[in-house]
Amino acid sequence: MTDKLIRLFGKMSNLTKLECELSCRTPHSCCSPEYCDMAEEWARAHGEQLEPTGHESLKFMGPTGCIVAPHLRPLCTMHVCSINSLGLKPGDAKWTKRYFTLRSAINRELSN
Repeated sequence: MTDKLIRLFGKMSNLTKLECELSCRTPHSCCSPEYCDMAEEWARAHGEQLEPTGHESLKFMGPTGCIVAPHLRPLCTMHVCSINSLGLKPGDAKWTKRYFTLRSAINRELSN
């Protein structure tokens, strides 16, 4: 995985994490065991081994949130409820444009 891709996922994580914290009725409630499994598979495919935390249901959940780096959990990093349900952030075209610009850059970098 390139440094550029890691930086892009980091930027996306900053954007989506803040949106989740500020706009969702129950922040970080979209986490579920199957997403942990997907992150583990993605990480393994990219030469990384993730260490479970011992959490009772979310194997990578730590005391302050997910311990997996943004580039090793791409689906979680890019998820925002408003994008998932509406395809945009209502009332914030600038944020929506930033999201899709980053997403396009990530997709381009993944294609290389």
